[in-house]
Amino acid sequence: MNARTHLYISPHLDDAALSCGGRMWQQAQAGERVRVVTIFAGPPAPDAPLSSFAQEMHARWGLADPVVERWEEDTAALALLGVEAAYWPYVDCIYRRTAEGGFLYDSEEALFGEVQPVDGALVAELTGRLRALAREQGGAIYAPLAVGHHVDHQVVRHALGSLAGVVYYEDYPYAAKPEALETALEERRWQAELVALSQEALETKIAAIACYGSQLVSLGWADAAEMAQAVRAFAWRVGWDRPAECYRRRVEANILDTEIRRD
Repeated sequence: MNARTHLYISPHLDDAALSCGGRMWQQAQAGERVRVVTIFAGPPAPDAPLSSFAQEMHARWGLADPVVERWEEDTAALALLGVEAAYWPYVDCIYRRTAEGGFLYDSEEALFGEVQPVDGALVAELTGRLRALAREQGGAIYAPLAVGHHVDHQVVRHALGSLAGVVYYEDYPYAAKPEALETALEERRWQAELVALSQEALETKIAAIACYGSQLVSLGWADAAEMAQAVRAFAWRVGWDRPAECYRRRVEANILDTEIRRD
């Protein structure tokens, strides 16, 4: 019998591990095939100018070659989780520009604002590619709920919006803010699925997140120890009596939300 296949769509080089690391590790340990496809993993053109905001982000990350070194962080994290990795060549929103050369997202406000109309073509292209990937890959597909309203997370969610059967993950660490989660859930009814994590799964997830050393400060943590404490606390908050991750499925308006707990 062929192993079950799980396809995780990650906007950036950390999102899948941050939000789904425990479940992915447990699936891999069960002998199931787990694959992470990171959408915005491409480098900007070597001669392309950077906005002052992008330069500020690079300085915050403290990396000499941001894209390459972030690939290395992600490769190490996903190896710890025992999952496959694939990288698509689209560039992060902080690098995207208009045809006239202006920067589309050049501030913190823009980063968590609305998707610019010019990115409609990007959404359409990703819709086609992701549909083709889903047909080719088969199995379950997991995608960001876009909690926190990050532009790139919104783009990925829009691209998968009409595809049936998608399981949506609650984007961490944004999901730690109840108001951000409530906003993301407002537009429709959802069925919640709680996936219980073993202690080993939780600790492996934390170790994987620690691989993204360049991102810890940007994500709101002073260091790896503070991150570990926050991830443990959030997992226990989600699961109440044991650590867990929460996933969502879209349901019709006449179906009541339910919660499913899995060991």
